[in-house]
Amino acid sequence: MQKALSTTFHLMTKSTRSGARLLSLSAAMISFFGLLPATSQAQGQYPTNITYSAPITITQGGTYTGNFRSTDSNTPCIRIQTTQPVTITGCTLVGAGDLIDAKNGGSTLVITNNKGYGTQQSIDNRRHGRFLEVNSGRSVRVENNYFEHTSGIAAYQWSGDGSAAQTLTVRYNQAKNIDGRFRNGGGEYVQFCGLNQVRNVGNIEIAWNQVINEPNNSLVEDNINFYNSGGVQQSPARVHDNYVQGAYPYPANGNKFTGTGMTTDGDGSSASTTAAFIEAYNNQFISTCNAAMNIAAGHDIYYHDNREVTSALLPDGSALNATYAATAVFNAYQQPGSVFYNNRIANNTIGFVKNGYNVPYANRHDLSTGACSSCTGTNHLPNPITLQTEQNEFTLWGQKRQQNNITIGAGGTNTGGTTTTPTTPTTPTQPVTTSPLPTPANATFVRAINLNGGAATIDGKSWEASSGASGFQINGTPFANQGIALNPATDAARADLIRSSVYGNALTATVTVANGTYLVYTYVWEDNNPETYSLALEGQTVQNNFNSGSAGSWSRLGPFTANVTDGNLTLVSSGGTINLSGIEIWKSNTAAQNQAPTVSLSAASSSVTVNTALALTATAADGDGSVSKVEFFNGSTKLGEDTSAPFQLSWTPTATGPASLTAKATDNAGAATTSAPVTVTVNPATTTTPSPTFTGPANATFFRAIDLGGPASTLDGHSWEASAGAANLQVTGMAFSNTSTTLQPSTDAARAAMLTTALGGTNVGATLSNVANGTYSVYAYIWEDNGPETTNIVLEGQTVRANYNTGAAGHWERLGPYQVNVTDGNIVLATSGGHPNLSGIEVWKHNSTTQNQAPTVSLSAASSSVTVNTALALTATAADGDGSVSKVEFFNGSTKLGEDTSAPFQLSWTPTATGPASLTAKATDNAGAATTSAPVTVTVNPASAATATFYRAINLNGAATSLDGNAWQASTAANYSTNGTPFANQGVTLNPATTTARAQMIRSSVYSRNLTFTMTSVPNGTYEVYAYIWEDNAAQTVSIALNGQTVLSNYNTGSAGSWKKIGPYAVTVTNGSIQLTSSGGDLNLSGVEVWSKSGGTAFQPFTPFQPAASAMAAVLNPATGATSAPVALRPTLVAAPVSVARQRVATRLI
Repeated sequence: MQKALSTTFHLMTKSTRSGARLLSLSAAMISFFGLLPATSQAQGQYPTNITYSAPITITQGGTYTGNFRSTDSNTPCIRIQTTQPVTITGCTLVGAGDLIDAKNGGSTLVITNNKGYGTQQSIDNRRHGRFLEVNSGRSVRVENNYFEHTSGIAAYQWSGDGSAAQTLTVRYNQAKNIDGRFRNGGGEYVQFCGLNQVRNVGNIEIAWNQVINEPNNSLVEDNINFYNSGGVQQSPARVHDNYVQGAYPYPANGNKFTGTGMTTDGDGSSASTTAAFIEAYNNQFISTCNAAMNIAAGHDIYYHDNREVTSALLPDGSALNATYAATAVFNAYQQPGSVFYNNRIANNTIGFVKNGYNVPYANRHDLSTGACSSCTGTNHLPNPITLQTEQNEFTLWGQKRQQNNITIGAGGTNTGGTTTTPTTPTTPTQPVTTSPLPTPANATFVRAINLNGGAATIDGKSWEASSGASGFQINGTPFANQGIALNPATDAARADLIRSSVYGNALTATVTVANGTYLVYTYVWEDNNPETYSLALEGQTVQNNFNSGSAGSWSRLGPFTANVTDGNLTLVSSGGTINLSGIEIWKSNTAAQNQAPTVSLSAASSSVTVNTALALTATAADGDGSVSKVEFFNGSTKLGEDTSAPFQLSWTPTATGPASLTAKATDNAGAATTSAPVTVTVNPATTTTPSPTFTGPANATFFRAIDLGGPASTLDGHSWEASAGAANLQVTGMAFSNTSTTLQPSTDAARAAMLTTALGGTNVGATLSNVANGTYSVYAYIWEDNGPETTNIVLEGQTVRANYNTGAAGHWERLGPYQVNVTDGNIVLATSGGHPNLSGIEVWKHNSTTQNQAPTVSLSAASSSVTVNTALALTATAADGDGSVSKVEFFNGSTKLGEDTSAPFQLSWTPTATGPASLTAKATDNAGAATTSAPVTVTVNPASAATATFYRAINLNGAATSLDGNAWQASTAANYSTNGTPFANQGVTLNPATTTARAQMIRSSVYSRNLTFTMTSVPNGTYEVYAYIWEDNAAQTVSIALNGQTVLSNYNTGSAGSWKKIGPYAVTVTNGSIQLTSSGGDLNLSGVEVWSKSGGTAFQPFTPFQPAASAMAAVLNPATGATSAPVALRPTLVAAPVSVARQRVATRLI
């Protein structure tokens, strides 16, 4: 989730339109600009030699098996609608949508030994379906399954009690190509296993799963994601012994991506609602692009003893450009210390390539710069990290599974109910070593010393006891533990030597020898927890950051070459505590020819402005000695030198043009090597026009300004505060940075830094509290880093700038001043609609009482004509720059039709007389000032002779029902389509209240930001259309069109629970279809109701073929004699994942 687009570390850069990562679960909707359509391979290669049954719905508990296929993205292969215990086993599932849908059931569920294949979707703008989605669960076990080209496993909204009876177990599964792509290009970010609001659940275990995602054949973000989810203090969620390979952008050679191996995430604002109590260990995360393991939110999260390897290469050897850093701990949502705390990362083995970085080696970024202060004990793999290094990890994974008797995928059998962690060696177990270990070529054995034991014979050589050994000294503390099993196992004499050693964190061993060239081996081992240390021989580091492994691990390190000139061979350790068991010394029989050093050069940038410093870094080493100096050259001109590592030079060019830079390394014997040249372009200094200095409103004093996401600074001579830690401030939105965007217009560096660190999301804002009552003017800095967005600026609940367009990437503006009278001690600035970036807020206090300003108001009607005695929606847009609008009255001429006292200001008017009507709206503010809008003329037509008859109505995410005496069809009905994503939330209280049947229909709907509903096979003629819309979360602003004509503009959906039956809207059908589309914010569409005014009859649905009951019995009913477990009561809230904007602070657009 961290981004590599700037040197500043953040959760994500907004240019990828990031929360956790969010989700339909952690999945957020993305739009790929210029993205290629999904390839023909974007589906599972399912078996074709078996017979598939039609999709089934399970309504009673039991065990089910069979082969099921669905070609409809709206119809899952298996839908579970019971809270009784259900087992799905031995199935082959092939589907264009979800394979197993337990969103409204499945609280006690076992999914085992199944195969699942996602196929080409039947609908545009729809991702591949989940292998399993389950909501409000109690006990769910998912083991030994195989699935490919699916959107993985999703668990949503569990409210646990921490008991052993509640669990989520995901083990021994094999997944290939987690894939959120659409068939028509674009897609959603999805996960192998995503938990969203799964809280206070004990016994969560995600273990021994293999996930392999192929580049350009998958689209996954965080393979494992905990979003506001976790375990309990006495039973943390355990993620262990998983092998995860691949988290790539699409196309895979793209430069930006948010994908990781594992991330804890979420905007929970309290310790009980954020990610918590999670332990991840012994996992392998390979080629995971942006990061391997991140802690971006939560508390009491511990990552340890994992392996994180990324070579920054695709399988064909081409560059994987979107890598960043292996691991990080960062407070992505800027939560206080009571929410984000006690998180740590320790003892991980890492080799993560990020070209241009040097952490800890050249072109490496193992620990995220500035975001890993709590990362300790890291074992950094040596360079180079290659594709072979990645392949070695897969080999290690196979050996580990074999050693622990683990079988993955469908058909495997493992210990089903246990949660005991298998013992996992750090390296593969080898057979007992009985033959001699290798010896150096052309060398003679000199002596070997058992550092805490007696004399022995090992590999046919005589080892001395350290006690009384001549010419030998060591400062370590002796200890022995012969009870530990060694890994790898070895012969008895060697084992006795290894397990009797000396230890210390700064050991020094000295052996007196004749001058000459020697080859040295050291025996080291671990009796406890892993330690990381380095070894130096004769002053030269010969082993850097060695990880000792788990208890029982041992190694014979070497041979290390040393040239002795002072009669002493000295070995020194540094770093962690080393257990040193023995030293074995051989003398080279030939004089070693001095080897020239190696050297490479890198520059911080390929271009630089004249008279501006550029950092040069040389990486130099000498295999048989030391590097005495590194000189830096521009052509033949020496720029400077450095005599100690890291070899660096700060070069300030004084002339423009290309520069050919080299580094020359010289070793202690005088041999020298010159690096390959690096070309740097020195550009002329750019001439910039002075940035404008902004002032405040007349007769006002600067009060306060805050950089929302950035540090404290000075702008226009005024002190700006950092939002982090600022008093009396609350912010909404996700902090991010994108310093790569060129600002338009250009500005000074301080303002640019403020602008390019911002809060992003669908509803961003800031609240200043403890503000003295009075009159203030507020400015808002808005900046765009991607494509244009349309948003509204809202101050103290009043829209002060409607439908503001943010412009192209780089555009910014200081909006305001907007005057507000503070009477409650708070200034609340917010946005609605779109995805704006709010960079800063600037407040000025007026020095004297200002004259009250009258409000502004405009009026719009849903149509310019209406039939007499038919309702017409009127909407007024009203705002008051220095106060609030207390009411809006609606008039026909001088006749008052009604009023509304709160936004959105609306009135449903039913005219009773024909002819033209001159409609106006009159807005009155809190000080009594009033303004009347320009008139809007509406023609009231006589009623037509034809009467409307019910034609058809569809419940878009529910079953068939009856409303108002009319038969409504289920979502599975024919002759209609929608691109909306189904979701339900029956726990929201509706306003106004309504009948049970209507409430169930309303709260089970489809949603989308640009929703399309099309009814087909409609006889040509005239119709009236109604639509049911509702809000389950925060208010959205939407517009609705019918057959291309706007019938409702800038409608505000209201607070959670608000609903409305909008219409009727007249439409004339000439092409056999009725199409409803939305624009603006997210729309929840529950049902569509159509009436004919052409004298037609009600729609007659096609009745599909149904197999005989006897033929379906074996598929639909559990095996004879199976008894159902007692019914488990479901929680009151039954919900499916809601729209991206309702789950994330910001959607992720790329």
